[in-house]
Amino acid sequence: SKATVSVLNCTHPSANMQHAVRSVARRAARRAARAAPQYARPTALAAPQVRFNSTSVDVPTEPLIEGGLRGVVGTVSLVEQDALYVEAWVPDGQGALVAGDAWVSRDAEKYMAVRQNHENAGTVSSGFLANAYKSMEAQTVDGLSEADVPGASLLEGSGYSAVAIPVAYGQETTAVFMLVYKSEKAPDRTQVQRLSADLTVAVAHIMEGAMHSADSTTGSAANEEVFDAQKSKVLDLLKSEGVFSEKTIEDEVHNFYTLGLSPLYFAQNNPMQIARHVTGFIGARKSVIDLDEGGEPDYGVMTFQFIGKKDATFFCLDELDERAQLFKRVQEYSDGSPEGQATSVTLFRTTSPLLFGKSLIMATATRSRFLSEPPAPDAVQEDAPDIWKCASASFLRQKSKRTRLRYQEMIKTMHGRLAAGAEIRDREPGYVVMLAFPEPMQLETGFTELFSVLDLLDLQCDQFFVESFNNGMTTYNVYLRNLNDSLQEAEIRRNLVSLTRRMTALAVLPAAARSNEALLGPRAKLYLGCAQVFTYHFMPQQSEDFVALRGKLQDDRVMMDRLDRMGRQMQKHAVTINRFNATVEKYPELATAVYNNFVDVRRPGRDAGDRMASTSELEKLIKNTVEDPLDEQIFLSCLLFNKSVQKTNFFSREKAATSFRLDPKQFISANEYPEVPYGLFMVVGAKFEGFHIRFRDIGRGGIRMIKSPNASYFRNQQTLFEENYNLAYTQQLKNKDIPEGGSKGTILLNPDAQADDLDCYYQYIDSLLDLIIPNDAVVDLLGKTEYLFFGPDEGTAGENMVVWAAEHARKRGYRFWKSVTTGKPATMGGIPHDRYGMTTRSVHQNVLGVLRVRDMKEEDVTKVQTGGPDGDLGSNEILISKDKTIAICDGAGVVYDPAGLNRAELTRLAEERVMIDHFDVSKLGPDGYRVLIGDSNVTLPDGRVIESGLLFRNEFHLDENCTADLFVPCGGRPNSVNINNVHRMFRKDGTPRFPHICEGANLFITRDARAVLEDAGVVLMKDATCNKGGVTSSSLEVLAALAMAEDQHNELMCVKPDGTVPEFYSKYVVDVQNTIEDNARQEFEACWREREAGTHKYMVEITDLLSRKINSINDMIQNSGMLDTNVRLRRCILEKALPPLLLQECGMEQIVERVPKEYLDAICGAYFASRYVYKYGLGGSEVQILDFVQDFTKFADN
Repeated sequence: SKATVSVLNCTHPSANMQHAVRSVARRAARRAARAAPQYARPTALAAPQVRFNSTSVDVPTEPLIEGGLRGVVGTVSLVEQDALYVEAWVPDGQGALVAGDAWVSRDAEKYMAVRQNHENAGTVSSGFLANAYKSMEAQTVDGLSEADVPGASLLEGSGYSAVAIPVAYGQETTAVFMLVYKSEKAPDRTQVQRLSADLTVAVAHIMEGAMHSADSTTGSAANEEVFDAQKSKVLDLLKSEGVFSEKTIEDEVHNFYTLGLSPLYFAQNNPMQIARHVTGFIGARKSVIDLDEGGEPDYGVMTFQFIGKKDATFFCLDELDERAQLFKRVQEYSDGSPEGQATSVTLFRTTSPLLFGKSLIMATATRSRFLSEPPAPDAVQEDAPDIWKCASASFLRQKSKRTRLRYQEMIKTMHGRLAAGAEIRDREPGYVVMLAFPEPMQLETGFTELFSVLDLLDLQCDQFFVESFNNGMTTYNVYLRNLNDSLQEAEIRRNLVSLTRRMTALAVLPAAARSNEALLGPRAKLYLGCAQVFTYHFMPQQSEDFVALRGKLQDDRVMMDRLDRMGRQMQKHAVTINRFNATVEKYPELATAVYNNFVDVRRPGRDAGDRMASTSELEKLIKNTVEDPLDEQIFLSCLLFNKSVQKTNFFSREKAATSFRLDPKQFISANEYPEVPYGLFMVVGAKFEGFHIRFRDIGRGGIRMIKSPNASYFRNQQTLFEENYNLAYTQQLKNKDIPEGGSKGTILLNPDAQADDLDCYYQYIDSLLDLIIPNDAVVDLLGKTEYLFFGPDEGTAGENMVVWAAEHARKRGYRFWKSVTTGKPATMGGIPHDRYGMTTRSVHQNVLGVLRVRDMKEEDVTKVQTGGPDGDLGSNEILISKDKTIAICDGAGVVYDPAGLNRAELTRLAEERVMIDHFDVSKLGPDGYRVLIGDSNVTLPDGRVIESGLLFRNEFHLDENCTADLFVPCGGRPNSVNINNVHRMFRKDGTPRFPHICEGANLFITRDARAVLEDAGVVLMKDATCNKGGVTSSSLEVLAALAMAEDQHNELMCVKPDGTVPEFYSKYVVDVQNTIEDNARQEFEACWREREAGTHKYMVEITDLLSRKINSINDMIQNSGMLDTNVRLRRCILEKALPPLLLQECGMEQIVERVPKEYLDAICGAYFASRYVYKYGLGGSEVQILDFVQDFTKFADN
């Protein structure tokens, strides 16, 4: 009876070798003698007509025949050692030929383009191939042309010949075999006739096997018949070795061929390989010793392997531990693959048990090089990759056209996606699930999880295939059968969907989850991996001793800060990944209960009281069950995590990473931190963890990529949240006079993912977009639309990264995609900070302010600068300043000259944006020097010997000989000057080495170290005051994108591809520069007036108080409702706050219509509050606020 065609590659017969053709010829002699000259079979036994490339496959034996032709082609390539390229062309049913699936080449890279050309050519109805088909006679052509063979012009050089040999079966032409040679190697007429006879006999045998298979009920019963020639060769090889008796060999080979292995196994392996496998099979079976009744079976007896340079095959019984070891060995073999090679894995499982009721599993790993170079990591690919360019040579040779098309469709589906994908198809007698992961998936993890899930869902896998592509994608093609006959079809499909969900969850499993050995499902492990990150960073401090000590130090802020830092470090040492996992593995039932408690978050309709009661009961259970206090704290922290979740994409099937919008009031104490953030996002990926913190509803800040060279990961992990918080809080203080509050994001790369920064950035952004774009798959207990605005920072300032973020937001349908990130190129409306010196303008205004009040002339001032001429701040500080710079420290090293570095040379480096290793040392004075980070044992002009250039660079700002009137940090890591090293900022006589410091780099000096410096008389302008030019520029860039329609923005704010700058853009940039300098001057003057008044001791304190007062008044205005009730006042403030050029171009009505109300309210609040405080200072009264309001209304009246 006719059966549905099996999925391709499941029923392909063997790739017969040279011996196979000879054997077939001998066995078919009698039948061939009775046949017609073309070896046609009797009419009564004629095979059904086969249409090989038909879109509607209605012949059950077609895949088998196609596979057989591939086997024959493989045979010819070995028989005819001189053939360069062999291919089978098949009839299209309309009188023409098309390229069939059977082909092989001696040089895959050379002929792959030819093969692709043949598939794209469609039908061939003329030329020597068509002549062979129509005349049923072999044709030879010397000197190939496109008319003869499509793609012939792609062959390098000349002197090629080809032979076309037609083969008939029944009354129909089955195929025309084409062989390409170098002309001098072309076969003569006798050789062509012999080839024709061999090919005809081989095809006849294939057709017989196909007919037999179509009538067979079991694949295993057909294997011996279909692979008869191959089996004979295997027998001959084993008998010639003389290791086992002939009877043993015949019995065991019969057993091997009837175990129920997929025919594809026999199709993919030649007789020599199979003979080797059977040898191991026989040896293993002979080693089985009968056990006494009740004895434990030795499952390891069938574990053996064959490892080669290009491929390896592993065998074991289908038992949990043996399977795990097999997966581990496959992973090790894959890890050893040379760079630029793919590792494909094929796994077969026998349908019949072999020993102890267990089936045999065999896995073959094949190494094959990619024929094309992988795309650059930051390359933007608009179109999906062509499978001919991203697959391996082995894949392209072995897969049929239809199979390749199916993979091509998956590649197209996955193009641009960051989340794993899945496809389920029916396939008699079961189903096929294709899983696609956008990044390489660790084989051992994938295999282990797959079989674990299959056991749970009553599904059995008899074969699956793993393929990798040079664009990073990995696919699992899994062939499944249902083992539970009692299940209805709908229940089976639910199990299949559950399988895809569990497997795709692997792509986002964090490090903690991957190392967790508790017997939990992938989604429970995913939850616990995320909960571990939360627990590590936020587990509450509950030690009575710690609380008591903190109370004693509450009047000593410096010591209390040190105690808090020490406490957080000790806490994190206590809850490492291993310690957290040990708790979970010790109490898996409690871990499951905590996970189920989290799942309750997905049901927002459930009564809040019920959820609280459920959590309370679980807390009691934890306290009554757990003995170790730390175990208890870990579980309670997980419950705190559950309580804190306000939004999450955890339950989304398609996510690149797992993101949570948390309520920071639940776990951040105002006693430990100066202010509780407005919103906190935690993002956990397979290769990273990170946060996004903002202090107001409307906030914006850069995304910092944190890499960990030289084993610094655990130190960076310990300080991750604190660094993110401090950066965002500093941003909050510096953003006082713009609408966006302080915000910052961080991405900490895992130790083994230091080169995967682009992938991690993409996943981080995508997962945050999940939570701000309406999405039914996102759990939203917050119930409020949120806006996030990003920007570049350390490690993410590459133009391609910010362009990708904006384009990706557009593709995902985010309305404000043009403003989602700043730092875009000018062609997208960005205002490059470095090109226009935006950040430096505010820093330098503070420098000029300090020099003005100190009555110092800039040209006479000596200066030391960290951050070199290659960076934004450093280069523009060089270009904009007029001082005598004596030292610059950057990523390359240190350059120093006490007489002043050559200004022309510094300008050259700054304009070229290169580091100081390019400084012309001939331009140094007699006491000058340059020390690079790679230098060692360098003798300085004063006789000192520098043993390590790297260490010298890292601590140069602390060097006792480094002294100047002014220190301007324009780069460097946070906390470069801290309470532990601040003493090195002083000379031996106790006087400061730098009497004036303008902190351009964020967080360069810690709060406690600043106090020490100011106590010694240093005039120190804090980062929140100095470094705010960039955020102002970005704010006005965002405002233009929000206010303008897309076509308007493209015309007025986007520099044209040929470099033409719109007039509006040029004028707008000048407005932005003026605004930055005006804001910086007003803030410096306000701070200095407070200092001169003597009310406050420290400029650092004055800066913070000024920022807090502005932010407080801003909050009051936005929360009071006055902007809603007093429309006139709101309009008056907007008319003064909005850039005049933008207001003139867009008009107030358009701006109010397009810009979100929350953003407009933030503009009003920030402008009003900052101008009020800059005018009246910290002591401004409520009466003065009323006067200030009247000033605005008077402005409107005028």
